[in-house]
Amino acid sequence: MRLTRERFHRMSAILALAACLTAAGGAPVPAEDVLLPAPSECRSDASVPVRLPLRLAVYAPGRDAGTVEALLNVLNAQGIVTGLSMTGDRESADVLCSLEGESAETGEGYEMRLENRKGGRGVLHLRAAAPQGLFYAWQSAVQILNANRTEGGFSVPAFSIRDVPQFEWRGIMLDVSRHFFTMAEVKRMIDTMSLFKLNRLHLHLTDGPGWRLEIKKYPLLTAMSAWRVPLASGEWNWQEVKLAIQENDPEATYGGFYTQEQMKEIIAYARSRRVTVVPEIELPGHAYAAMHAYGELVCDGVNFPVEGKKGRDTVCMGRPETLRFVKDVVDELKTIFPPGSPIHLGHDEVSTESWRNCKYCQSRLKELNENSLKALGRDFLQQVASYVRQGGYDAIVWDEGGELEADKHIFVMAWRGNDVAAGAARKGHSVILSPSSHFYFDYYQSASAAEPKAIGGLIPLRQVYGYELPELAPEEARKIRGLQANIWTEYLYDMGLVEYMAWPRALALAERAWSDCDPRDYKSFRSRAALALKLLEKLAVKYRPMDEEDG
Repeated sequence: MRLTRERFHRMSAILALAACLTAAGGAPVPAEDVLLPAPSECRSDASVPVRLPLRLAVYAPGRDAGTVEALLNVLNAQGIVTGLSMTGDRESADVLCSLEGESAETGEGYEMRLENRKGGRGVLHLRAAAPQGLFYAWQSAVQILNANRTEGGFSVPAFSIRDVPQFEWRGIMLDVSRHFFTMAEVKRMIDTMSLFKLNRLHLHLTDGPGWRLEIKKYPLLTAMSAWRVPLASGEWNWQEVKLAIQENDPEATYGGFYTQEQMKEIIAYARSRRVTVVPEIELPGHAYAAMHAYGELVCDGVNFPVEGKKGRDTVCMGRPETLRFVKDVVDELKTIFPPGSPIHLGHDEVSTESWRNCKYCQSRLKELNENSLKALGRDFLQQVASYVRQGGYDAIVWDEGGELEADKHIFVMAWRGNDVAAGAARKGHSVILSPSSHFYFDYYQSASAAEPKAIGGLIPLRQVYGYELPELAPEEARKIRGLQANIWTEYLYDMGLVEYMAWPRALALAERAWSDCDPRDYKSFRSRAALALKLLEKLAVKYRPMDEEDG
């Protein structure tokens, strides 16, 4: 039967409503009609409803008990399914957890099954080879149980699941430079991300409008460049931003920063929820905040700060103070972020104009025996990336940095589309797909005049879900490490606006990054997304409601 557009919208709305009504107490919902992101394999038997109590007793063998108990503490704090507790009696337990088997590359895969005991009372089995896999098994269980809650407990169709992620990097970038967000707000984002198996929180810590991380060797970065004079009214305009001109400037009251201890707390909180925090120190461009605090980073001949707000906000490539500054900052990052953490070095939209007439940059160019200004950026990136990698850290740049051909070991975050991403992969770079065409969540979600002010562009939910990977040969395709959405915050001045712009689009991102599914199967996604949004309501997270235009 051929569906008209109108009829399709009507059926989608009916399906979504039916799913919500079922979750509120109707017939049991099979796991495959709930889980988001969709699992690799899932089989349910609707003819076998299995009962579980509201307060679940969880058993794990002695070697795994500590890991499981810590995990239950996180789940209880999450607040969607609560009353989880450990028991030493395997026979009476409602849930059996175990860490066993061979770990896949990321250790994030898991197996789960719900089976019936005598009398219709069930037992839930969760098994993974690594703690992160067990964590994701539980997050899937939370979704299934919540959708099948009854007054006296849970009534769930028997099921079996095997699940392995498609990509290891499933991220969201939050710009905290243009607008600062508190520790509590960042933790709130971590909670919602982890619920849907998103596992990288990239914090854009520095840019022209503010420096947001304490660097003890350079205290003016936060004493001055973390604060600005509030804009009285009107549109966001970078050239109107006025950073503090002295420590404790009485006029510069807007902003904030994370102390190193606060950032360590955020990192620990995220790790307990299997999220890696990725710091970005934007260099060599978009460096106005650093240059404002420390003038020795400014090129000779630049009329700073006036020209710094007109694109000449690139640190000097010839002064020895610049490389010393960057290495000092990296040293302190390594005292905050554990080994294995990626460190993002920016390298996007770099203006080379200030290098052209700078005596220090020109002197460095002669030392390199080069004529192209591009060589200054390449030399700088080679030195900094090499320094970052010492001690087991990865270096990341935006895709313009990848075009410098400084070092193929540098990860490339490709924001300018699949062609650029494919080019980086063919050169041997590990690539994170972050195209502005699909994953820039500061763009409008619909053409409605009711939408809050955004930077421009239009990326509706269906477009996010329909993202297609670049066409690559198998060996090149293995260079794709994952997907990431970016939330720039020129117009997103509070967390409510950030959440509205993120959800439900981040649900589509989560499924495209985790599941090896057909991006054209939007109907199933919409139905499951309706249930997922109900979970966000339980956490008091704001989101944009789905409407007919999304279908």
